Amino acid sequence: MEIYYCDKWSNIKKKPWNIIDEKTARFNHEGRQEYTAVLSDGGQPKYLVNVTDKWVSVSFLDDLLRKYLHYDFLVKGDNRLFLKTVMYWEYEGDTETELKSMIFGYQENGYIAMEQRDAKTGEVEERETEDDVSRNWDSFPEFGQYLHLCREER
Repeated sequence: MEIYYCDKWSNIKKKPWNIIDEKTARFNHEGRQEYTAVLSDGGQPKYLVNVTDKWVSVSFLDDLLRKYLHYDFLVKGDNRLFLKTVMYWEYEGDTETELKSMIFGYQENGYIAMEQRDAKTGEVEERETEDDVSRNWDSFPEFGQYLHLCREER
């Protein structure tokens, strides 16, 4: 898995904004200033890891560079992350047209809210429950070590 760094990733243009060198990205990481790590396989971007002082997010990209899964982690203390939000999208064929989306919101006390939206019918289904959220905890990544956050099954 290759890694390069940028200020941000453009979801519209499907490419990085302002590529930065590893030294600058490391400086940003150590200062908890925002930057994005693009993890690619054979030149194809697969994961986008956005790092800030308050949150870390991971976007999973398909072969058409569409975001199909997204995690938002809150930074808790110096080295802990809590998975607060998971978003999932399904698309129509090779288009950008969304068919379905799901959002899961988690709280540390075990409260979970879910929303599923059918883009064709406009139907929205909402649910709430309580469950064990201990699997939502992870560690703040070391610089260049992001793969532990890029697990689809959580």
